[in-house]
Amino acid sequence: MLMWKLLKKNLSIPQLAGYVFAGFTGLSIILFGIQFYADTKPLYSSNDSFLKPDFLVINKKVSTLSNFSLVSNTFSEKDVDDIKQQPFVKKIGFFTSSKFGIRASVSSSTFRQFHTEMFFESVPDDFIDVQNEKWTWADEQDNIPIIIPRTYLTLYNFGFAQTQGLPQVSENLVEKIKLTVTVYGNGKSKNFDAHIAGFSDKLNTILAPESFLKWANAEYGSENEKTSMPSRILVETYNPGDPLIAKYFGEKNYEIADYRGNTGKAAYFLRLVIMTVLAIGLIITLLAVSLMLLSISLLIYKNREKLENMILLGYSRSAVAKPYQILGLSLTAFIFALAFVTVLIFRNFYIAKISVLFDNANMDSSLIFTFLSGFAILFAICLINALWIRKKVNQTAK
Repeated sequence: MLMWKLLKKNLSIPQLAGYVFAGFTGLSIILFGIQFYADTKPLYSSNDSFLKPDFLVINKKVSTLSNFSLVSNTFSEKDVDDIKQQPFVKKIGFFTSSKFGIRASVSSSTFRQFHTEMFFESVPDDFIDVQNEKWTWADEQDNIPIIIPRTYLTLYNFGFAQTQGLPQVSENLVEKIKLTVTVYGNGKSKNFDAHIAGFSDKLNTILAPESFLKWANAEYGSENEKTSMPSRILVETYNPGDPLIAKYFGEKNYEIADYRGNTGKAAYFLRLVIMTVLAIGLIITLLAVSLMLLSISLLIYKNREKLENMILLGYSRSAVAKPYQILGLSLTAFIFALAFVTVLIFRNFYIAKISVLFDNANMDSSLIFTFLSGFAILFAICLINALWIRKKVNQTAK
């Protein structure tokens, strides 16, 4: 009790108010920046649930000369090596095409029986962002998972189905339809069951697992086509908004499927702005902590003679330091609570505004990471405060 009376006697309210204001400002900026980025990130992410957003699909433009086989549309080893050397390229992968015949048919209570010739392509599994259990195939497995372009379903529903008197179907229903796929070549054929594992917005092709296509090409493909060069390439980039991407592929006369360069640039700019805001908030917070440490140091200095007497009377150094440590903890906890509540209020405001601008915006990110980030900062400040006060008390007691 005596220690608290001693602390209150020389307490500088303006200094503590300055710490609270600066700390609140800095911590609010940090927490707001973290939460705003988490909330708005989905707006700049690809809505393709299977191809990861930092991947680009590259192909050579089809020209008139290509029709007469005067210009090849496949990538040579020199082309591939040149792409690998570009600074924006992280890694590349190749499309593998089916080198055998494929016939698919479906018959159910919903559909009249129909069949069609089709094709398969595959890409390396690490380029596919889909659950592993949905995208696997082992040798001699009878069921093949496939991914089709979402535009195929749109064409069926609003084109083919309406003109043929067939029912329109949803994605969930299509995924439940069982297909029969017949692969044939080299005088052999085999029937497989197949199902739609999902839909892609970026890949205008029918994907099958790479393990299946390698096996089927070896089993049913023609010998002269098994080692052909790819006509399309997947490129993983460090930053899809890098201006060098459009410049390089434009100079090479390559096409980028569904390239959203402006979206990539916007996402990159958003990250840059958020990092700048976080840096400013961190600087303000550090200045506030410095102000608090200076204020407490002045308090201890003003009370140094009385503190020495308290220690001589038998008070431990930790008991002498405890009121100052509790003061710092209380003020910092108050700042954290006030900053977090402020972020919640502003979050409700900007989410309402953004929801008007972007229909069906997916902005349901959790507040847990923001809370834990603020709590980590709170813990760090309190730890620094406690160690600093203990150090000053020890120096005073000497």
